[in-house]
Amino acid sequence: MVKFSFTKRDIVMMAAFLALLFVAEVVWVLGTVIGNIIYPIVFGAILIIAANVIGKKYSILIIGIVLTIINTSTAHLYGGTLAALAYLTGAIALEGVLQLSKPYGGNRIISVAGAFAYGVVSRLTYVGVIVLIYGMTMPLWAMVALIAVPLIPYAIGGLLGYQIGVKVKGTVESV
Repeated sequence: MVKFSFTKRDIVMMAAFLALLFVAEVVWVLGTVIGNIIYPIVFGAILIIAANVIGKKYSILIIGIVLTIINTSTAHLYGGTLAALAYLTGAIALEGVLQLSKPYGGNRIISVAGAFAYGVVSRLTYVGVIVLIYGMTMPLWAMVALIAVPLIPYAIGGLLGYQIGVKVKGTVESV
């Protein structure tokens, strides 16, 4: 049985990071080429900062569940409503990797690996949904590009997120 021991502060922090994740969607205004490079950096960084600052198990999973529910209910995603499942599957992968570190989200290598795992799993889910469920016909090179191009930016976002998260956590704890 999983026990959630979140305080009001933790829940407010999760809501704040959830809002930042929605703000990160603005990057797509720049276009798909730039968006596929910048968005994973920003999104991965925010996720790792959240894990580092909140510092409690299952926080990323809860953020992923709420993000999936909101994106599924608003139906604004390119690729169909079920493409929102990519947020949930990515959050499950990231949560699993982050739980390997003691303290939660406190290891740089695991944070980078977790952001990379988020990228792999979420992009595989996204491509799987749009091709297998919605029947979008895509050439193989496009599917590979949709999966492979954002992976290094997710890792970069994980590294930046860890470095910024350590500073933000120190600042938040000192207040």
